[in-house]
Amino acid sequence: MDISLVAIEQWFQMLVMTVPLPWFVFVGSALEEIFSIIPATIVMGIAGSAALIEGHGIWYLMGLALLGSAARLFGAYLYYWLGDKLEDILVPYFKRFFGVGHEEIEGIGKRFNGMHFQDGLVLFAMRATPFFPVTITSIACGVIKMNMQVFLLASFLGNFCKDFLYLFVGYVGIASLAHLWKSVQQYKILVDDGVGMSIVALLVVLYLFRGQGKKLVRFFREYKTWFRKN
Repeated sequence: MDISLVAIEQWFQMLVMTVPLPWFVFVGSALEEIFSIIPATIVMGIAGSAALIEGHGIWYLMGLALLGSAARLFGAYLYYWLGDKLEDILVPYFKRFFGVGHEEIEGIGKRFNGMHFQDGLVLFAMRATPFFPVTITSIACGVIKMNMQVFLLASFLGNFCKDFLYLFVGYVGIASLAHLWKSVQQYKILVDDGVGMSIVALLVVLYLFRGQGKKLVRFFREYKTWFRKN
């Protein structure tokens, strides 16, 4: 485990002993959503173990999951708002370099806003998947201006399922929590890398075939034609 993550885990272990468990879940979940370096397995796993020690049952875990999911909406909305504002500020520069402007992005948003159930189901699946990058998801939803009610509801329900899973694993045993944390982190790294490379590849394609890179592509095509003739 990385040294920084060890320090984070130790801090949360001290915090859970100093504040009531509901407050620990609320504050920890909000921080985890805002600062993606904090694994949700640590916050909810510790909370699940603490609930067992305090003698609470499964229904109490469900209440903690609801509370944590509600707290995480603050961070989700923050990144949604950030994506919305970035779209307005950066798109003029984005269009100049990559050939995609407000019209194209708004067109994507209209497609998503036209089928609320399907859109919500996709977002729910992303949120409920333990290793999916939630920060990028929230920013992307803000960029395309996904329906706010659909975004919040799907995020809440997806977070609830994932948080309850972590709480339950922490409840049944800390050894299982450590194993789950390791597995989730491995998949999360792969998914993060995959998403990052996909974004870079998309920008390269847009730059070469729709943006300023078209001049470079045209130059190589003309050079290739000239080379064949000579």
